[in-house]
Amino acid sequence: ADAWTTSADVQATKPAPDLVHAALDRVGGSAHDAVMIGDTPWDVHAAREAGVSTLAVLTGGFAIEELEESGAAGVFESVADLRLRLDDTPLR
Repeated sequence: ADAWTTSADVQATKPAPDLVHAALDRVGGSAHDAVMIGDTPWDVHAAREAGVSTLAVLTGGFAIEELEESGAAGVFESVADLRLRLDDTPLR
């Protein structure tokens, strides 16, 4: 990885968008060009508040419906499933 962030880098953690903003700052990226991959509704909410689209995976113990209702653009069984179907994501 080029960079990473942890809760120690911010004052407020998810669902606040602070960690997403910190990650964007670390890599010099923009919300418009970024995609966050998460596995909880809090991940999706934090990304949405930061203006970042989110793809979700079912590894966090939440149902597809919960992740979709949170605003995930797509939900996948696992990171491996997402990788196999990356060209089919709604964010392509």
